[in-house]
Amino acid sequence: MKIIFFDGGMLFEINKKYSDYGQNAVLYDQELIKNLHKGYSKMGCNFITTCNYCFTPKKMDNWIELTEISINLIQECGGKIFGSVPPLFKSYKIEVLDDDFYYYYNKLIDILINKVDFYLLETCVDYNQVNEIIKIIKKKDMNSKIIVSIYPNEENSKNIDNYLNLDIKGLFINCCSFKDMINFYNLNLKSKDFKNKKFGFYCNKIDEKKYSKELNIEKLQDFYDKKIDNISEIKQFLKTLPFDEIYIGGCCGYGIDEMKKLINNLKN
Repeated sequence: MKIIFFDGGMLFEINKKYSDYGQNAVLYDQELIKNLHKGYSKMGCNFITTCNYCFTPKKMDNWIELTEISINLIQECGGKIFGSVPPLFKSYKIEVLDDDFYYYYNKLIDILINKVDFYLLETCVDYNQVNEIIKIIKKKDMNSKIIVSIYPNEENSKNIDNYLNLDIKGLFINCCSFKDMINFYNLNLKSKDFKNKKFGFYCNKIDEKKYSKELNIEKLQDFYDKKIDNISEIKQFLKTLPFDEIYIGGCCGYGIDEMKKLINNLKN
């Protein structure tokens, strides 16, 4: 199995110095952003991700300026780029699509187009939202490469076949504990035909008790009182997968140090 690594949590690292969704760093501490991007590339990450996850009109008025700067900064670092296409609405919430939705994603894709190697739809909770975003991307960029990273909620469980029928390059899982991710994969994806789509996941250090309430996945209490070495678990999980190639990165709680340890262990 070939492992393609992408970077760890940018906001996790930025928040060690700033706690404002990253706008201070992008505007006034750009060397921090570039050094983080370069750090991930140097350790062996094949892709690095734009740091605009929180730059949305729901959070800040100057999101366009911040997104444009974040793109320029990552391009200065070289390498292959995942362009972050974040949720507009509050995380994990399903909302009615409105004019604000279509304005935001049209404008965001205008900023990303021709500057990224993949569009990365992150923390997706609703198939209908994803389908509309993909329509916007495809209309503007006929040669687009799109990866959809889904949050393992009940709504996505019901729409796995719809996701696998989309014209996308890969389907990832993110923003949950590693145990929840394995359960979601085994319950919903293990027996599916991926139709040559790539599979990947984000490693996280997340409190399962807090997040599992939203996941509607059974038998999680078996893991509550166990401190598990994620790397050992990841190695065991990889042995069960049928893919020739897999993408692995980090998110909440997985920064420079955590990704370095992960990459070194998995390469060996």
